[in-house]
Amino acid sequence: MSRHSGNTRETIIDAAENVVLELGARHLTLDAVAGKAKVSKGGLLYHFPNKEALLHGMLDRRVTRLEESRQQKLALLPHNAKSVIIAHVRSLLERDERTNKLAVALLAAVAHDPQLLVPYQKEQKKVVDQFCQTGLNFERAATIMLAVQGLKFMELFSLLPFTTKERSRIIEEIIGLSEQKKHAR
Repeated sequence: MSRHSGNTRETIIDAAENVVLELGARHLTLDAVAGKAKVSKGGLLYHFPNKEALLHGMLDRRVTRLEESRQQKLALLPHNAKSVIIAHVRSLLERDERTNKLAVALLAAVAHDPQLLVPYQKEQKKVVDQFCQTGLNFERAATIMLAVQGLKFMELFSLLPFTTKERSRIIEEIIGLSEQKKHAR
């Protein structure tokens, strides 16, 4: 794929995100995205043959950007097993209004087709596996992932009843779970 073609693909995903943010998920149509991206519908179809492919592209970008954020945070931390978990927790729980609004809208857009979430489910399994590689047992690793995701979803849907200070304490508690040793069974 040429460099220009890659830029067109990113432009289309940018436009799709803007359509969702400005008009809502129900207005995410190929025509609306082509118009917003200022590309022909044929040009859009070259990169994304249908709406599901476009949604996959949007979700893939979210996963890629989360991983980039995770790696940036990891690079700033001391090199130890706990750093992987800290970087994940902090990158996922970053407060970014645009990203949060987009996440809620994408959830609404993919609700009709759970298959679109399979790559995201695989990403969550990968996170648990990475946590296990730090020496945590599966249960502890999964609990951390679920706690982070639960906090994130509560925030996304404006259901979190805690102050900013309490939120920070919760995040530190979640990170603290990474310090506890495996328990015998």
